Amino acid sequence: MKNIFFTPGPSELFFTVEEHIKNGLKKNIYSISHRSKEFKIIYADCVNNLKELISIPDGYHVSFLSSANEIWERLIQNLVLNDSGHLVNGAFSKKFYEFALLNNINAKSYIFDKIEYATDNIIQSHELLSLTLNETSTGIMSSENKISDIRSKVANSLISLDCVSGLPSIPFNISDVDTFYFSVQKCFGLPSGLGVWIYNDRCLEKHYNIKEKKITGTYHSLEMLHKMSLKNQTPETPNVLAIYVLSKVLEDMNNIGLDMIIRDTNYKSSLIYDTINKHKDLSTFIKNKKIQSKTVAVADTKRENIHYINKLKKKGLIIGKGYDSTKNQIRIANFPTHSKEVFELLCDELNKL
Repeated sequence: MKNIFFTPGPSELFFTVEEHIKNGLKKNIYSISHRSKEFKIIYADCVNNLKELISIPDGYHVSFLSSANEIWERLIQNLVLNDSGHLVNGAFSKKFYEFALLNNINAKSYIFDKIEYATDNIIQSHELLSLTLNETSTGIMSSENKISDIRSKVANSLISLDCVSGLPSIPFNISDVDTFYFSVQKCFGLPSGLGVWIYNDRCLEKHYNIKEKKITGTYHSLEMLHKMSLKNQTPETPNVLAIYVLSKVLEDMNNIGLDMIIRDTNYKSSLIYDTINKHKDLSTFIKNKKIQSKTVAVADTKRENIHYINKLKKKGLIIGKGYDSTKNQIRIANFPTHSKEVFELLCDELNKL
């Protein structure tokens, strides 16, 4: 029996990934030069497919890096001279804050422990304000309206949005943020090893204003990344396999349609939370339904999580444990590759435990 992975990342591969990898091998794509015409076409196709899927407005640009963690460093190095603000509602948003401190930035954290973002105490003069669309560690989601509200309160700050386990399943107004980013091993269902950074002209202007005052990176300064992206290239030899396969998966998602992906995500999310709420041993970690993640459901467990994980594993259903060392918590991913049928199967098996 083939295992089905509901882990929050890496997760189940998108159902067309294997076919695309094989086709790339047949075409010798993984051996081509990253300065070749063939690669430029792959790069351009990937960017265009992404822009089509999530309707990226004019004035936004795309660069490829190794991971979202690397993009944290690039954001701090390239867009912040002195000061940043971080809305922290879990382990990953906290890590970005800690990255800023390690870079000797005067960083301020705003803690939202299992509650919705609020704007009352946010300083309006931060050079960069960091938000998270979906906090993978805690299963907290930020609504489109809340992001718009924050944008209206901090008009002068650059706003960055961590979309690692949110895109393309959780919609938001791209014009409300100046930069956003994701890794490919969650909602996009690819093997890990590629980060995608989207940034607008305001970010470029900020970078050019501070690049003479601090080190903003070498090969991966925003200036260098952007300069190469205009030629549909990367500064160094990139993960050609991942860029090619991402382009093909984006094409598949465009054929499915973003509206359908979002509708299916909402259906499966309702199904898993209903199952958790009715289960004698489970309860939702995030009580406020408004901010319960659509893509990573987190449940507290009466028994240690290994009990439920092992029982489901025997059925070929692989779910995630709570983040870090949490023993009485499980996490269940709801990504586009997870069909409604496998989600119904998972909920049926959960009900038997």
